[in-house]
Amino acid sequence: MLLDFSVYIQTREASDFADLSQVIHWLPPNFTVTEDNFKPFPRKSLVILDDFLFKPKDKANAKTQFLFVQNYTLRHNDITLLLIIHNLYSNNLFTEILLAPHLFLSYSNLGYYIIR
Repeated sequence: MLLDFSVYIQTREASDFADLSQVIHWLPPNFTVTEDNFKPFPRKSLVILDDFLFKPKDKANAKTQFLFVQNYTLRHNDITLLLIIHNLYSNNLFTEILLAPHLFLSYSNLGYYIIR
């Protein structure tokens, strides 16, 4: 299978993506959503962060970086970020997602309350 875009994945379970192992690039376990980490990705990339948790050491700086990536870097570099999360509240993303207008949510147990 050949893709016309680059795929980057951070996951604890590499076996979940075994059928794509020939066409993906693995991100390190300590990868974070910052402008510097997104600079090397080529245009039209897909970045998948599986079991994403937003629990930074420096929350104020990390929040600023997260919002900058969401609201500027992704749009201007044509990068798609897919966050796979299980619980929006326990990973401290609730407020950050509300402040990120370029992030779209589909179905989730809590999606209705966030979109509302």
